[in-house]
Amino acid sequence: MNFNHILFVGPQDEKGGIGAVLNTYRESMEGFRMLSTYPEDRQTNVYRFYFKQYLKLVKLLLFQEDIKILHIHSASNGSFVRKSFVLFMAKAFRKKVIMHIHGGKFREFYQASKLKTWCIGSILGICDRVICLTDEWKELFQKELRLKNLEVVLNPVKAFPMVPVSKQFNQISLLFMGTITENKGIFELVQYLKQNPYFLSGKLKLFICGEGDNKKLSQYLTEVNSIQHIIYAGWVDGERKCQLLQYADVFILPSHYEGLPMAILEAMTAGIPIISTRVGGIPTVVKPRHNGWLIEPKSIEALGPILEEIMDDPSIISRFGRNARKDAETFHVTGIVSQLTNIYNSLC
Repeated sequence: MNFNHILFVGPQDEKGGIGAVLNTYRESMEGFRMLSTYPEDRQTNVYRFYFKQYLKLVKLLLFQEDIKILHIHSASNGSFVRKSFVLFMAKAFRKKVIMHIHGGKFREFYQASKLKTWCIGSILGICDRVICLTDEWKELFQKELRLKNLEVVLNPVKAFPMVPVSKQFNQISLLFMGTITENKGIFELVQYLKQNPYFLSGKLKLFICGEGDNKKLSQYLTEVNSIQHIIYAGWVDGERKCQLLQYADVFILPSHYEGLPMAILEAMTAGIPIISTRVGGIPTVVKPRHNGWLIEPKSIEALGPILEEIMDDPSIISRFGRNARKDAETFHVTGIVSQLTNIYNSLC
């Protein structure tokens, strides 16, 4: 199927969660086209960039009659405000609109005040469809925003090669992939590891991948790196990401807030068990005692019993990893694109 009658709207940056989702669509949908409303380069004037892209949107809607649907990807705060103006313009041209909500803080965003809840609910009510990432989000949007136009679509991922895990473990490799911020729990993870006996004895290794507050991360690593078991790889993609996923034993993401992280889904497709937190859509895919472990956000000390369990019986990595791989079939990009196709067809 050709998707040139759909115009996707989202950020230019492919390194964020929304960008990763859109890039997966781009590689899987023939005729994919997109309008960016937020620049990749942080030095670019955001307002000027948006105004230029908004004018481009008007031109597209005026002269590209084959555009039938706008599939808008939005987070909270400024992202939602920018996408709302895109929604209004699309409706002025009588186009169908899908608003695809991402971001772990969206509930906090619309609950800030009764007026804000009403405004955001009213804006989303204008859309032909509102896509949320999990059944839990759908129930919340139905109850708190009083929406009836909801669909649940998981984030899509491509399959990564699964490498059989050896039963002999001299050192367990943990892999963190995410933005380097406080909200991802990376700083408390590093702080915790430097006191963990398994880490201190060289039985644990941590790979950190991502960009963000690199200066703060460097300060944390300076205190620990004499042990030589924390490696910061920066932003990774393509072959390098594939290599790290093949090398890692356990994926870890102790986030404080989340939607449905692409990094967790990618790790599961590679057959890696997950350690993460009970936030956002993570409990939808990570099942304790099946494909990973869950702890409460900001409770990093709860890693102790989990790491002890892994060290006592490393074969659990293989068992949970196989389960993760099987569960990942649910959000393989082929099935997700098929689901979206049905939604598009229903609107057209």
